[in-house]
Amino acid sequence: MKTKLADLKLKPWLLRELTGLGYETVEDLGHLSTADVLRIPGMGSYDWRKIAKVLGREPFKAED
Repeated sequence: MKTKLADLKLKPWLLRELTGLGYETVEDLGHLSTADVLRIPGMGSYDWRKIAKVLGREPFKAED
């Protein structure tokens, strides 16, 4: 099942930024590394933790 970003109750400006970049579901962000996701303007740790939980990732672990 695909989780829509709007269902996560992210900050409105972050949701607008993500949809502007073409991301509609959490799975659309799955191919990005943690560092790349955190470089998205407006992405903070609180929002990243919500997304990481849905993706099944550890939010504080850097990837190689």
